[in-house]
Amino acid sequence: MDTFNIRTNCIICNNVLNDTFFTKDLSIPISCYCNESKDSDNIFIPYNVLTCSNCKTTQTKYLGNLDIIYKFNHADSTGSIMKNLHKYACNILGKYIDNITNITEIGSAKGILSSLVLQEYKKISKYYIIEPQFIGDIIEKQIIINNFFENVNLEEYSDSNTIIISHVMEHFYNPIDILKKIKENTNIEYFLLIWPDLEHYKDNNIYHVLNTEHTFYIDNNFIKLLFNNFSFEMLEQIKYENHSVIYLFKRNNNLKYQKLINENYSINSYFNNLLSRKQDIIDFIKYNKKNNKQICIWPASVHTQFLLMITEIKDIEFVLDNSPNKIGKYLYGYNLECKSFENNYNNMMNAIILNGGCFNKEVIDKINLNKEQILII
Repeated sequence: MDTFNIRTNCIICNNVLNDTFFTKDLSIPISCYCNESKDSDNIFIPYNVLTCSNCKTTQTKYLGNLDIIYKFNHADSTGSIMKNLHKYACNILGKYIDNITNITEIGSAKGILSSLVLQEYKKISKYYIIEPQFIGDIIEKQIIINNFFENVNLEEYSDSNTIIISHVMEHFYNPIDILKKIKENTNIEYFLLIWPDLEHYKDNNIYHVLNTEHTFYIDNNFIKLLFNNFSFEMLEQIKYENHSVIYLFKRNNNLKYQKLINENYSINSYFNNLLSRKQDIIDFIKYNKKNNKQICIWPASVHTQFLLMITEIKDIEFVLDNSPNKIGKYLYGYNLECKSFENNYNNMMNAIILNGGCFNKEVIDKINLNKEQILII
């Protein structure tokens, strides 16, 4: 089985790609889950990024095998930011609920948003979830289609007039094909997109842009232009907690074509800024090791995998997380044991690196260590 393919053309405009950022390929773990044991096999693939000279979309050069990347579902956020995001999206739908018949959500491992919507809006009689690895509890009115969206015939959800894609669009290797398929389904009138705020991540040096799952970067305004060109007019754009951007679109077949170009595309400065933090991390580790502290990092997620990949730092002793599904396991690619955050955040023998981006605020107030023992990335 091939572990990766090489991207040669831009996923947006099909322009030939030849502008790599790194002069020499790095190496990245192919998946983001936690292993049951320390001696598990871990697959690495090459890593580099290319920026399209035409539309300025940046994308990863190497695309991992999807069967390996998503071998185990790891959509397991436990904090308040994700929980409240679903409630926020549910309320936005409420503004248009009189015009919504049934709903189709593409990619929803646990069905959390669907449960909220069905509980809140009794008029919805069917809520289709197209998801190859659904692991949630199925409730009344949910219809689970265990498949990838690309393989599903529109007749299977033909009585739906609303599409929801929440933190999934950025995972598609060919997002243009997805938009074409949705545009061709003339039953679809509304489109709710919840998009990770990659522009904020990039501008604030968060280690969560362009990995093996989020394989392309486009700025927030580019989303509006892109959907416009597929006959969906933006009605709402709402930034949420420096974590997500929520878009609500309505079909309009009379929209004029817009030139597609990313305005905020300075990915070079992003990577240079990430690399510039390496010395801060090294100094933090050196100081605390001198004082006999154990060096740990929170959380056990792609944020930490990406930091370890790009900085090549090897002196971290274990990772912390809040998820019971990760505790006691080992971070894929680095064999670092995942320990309970709750049991370790006030251990005076620990020095903690907080690398969760906007999620840092969920845990920082709990930590009572000396300030020299905390590094916020």
